[in-house]
Order: sequence, then C-alpha cells, then structure tokens
Amino acid sequence: MLGAELPVAAIEDVLQGKTWAASDETRRPSKRRKDILDIERIIEAYPNLRSRVPAEILARLG
Repeated sequence: MLGAELPVAAIEDVLQGKTWAASDETRRPSKRRKDILDIERIIEAYPNLRSRVPAEILARLG
C-alpha cells in the first residue's frame, strides 16, 4: 500500500469533534476527561488553534 493516498481529517475538524464530545453532558465522565486531554495535546502541538476552544474547556486544562 506504499504510495497510496488516504484521506484524513483536518486537525481543525478533529479538534471540533473533541470539543463537542467534551461538552456532551451525556458522555461518561471518563470519556470526557480523555477528550479534554486530547484537546490539550492538540493545542500543545498546534497553539494557533487555542482560540477555537471554548473558555469553559480551556479553564479545565492543566
């Protein structure tokens, strides 16, 4: 499969999905904590995306 092109999600789309998941009150708390951690990792790697994260989620980051 070397040389095959595969479509992948844009990092902005992944961040948006994680933001929705972390904001979903019906998700298990352990899953929501994982989503918050994933968001933290994304904005560490792509600090320019920090402005896309809602303030209530940013407040929960370490």
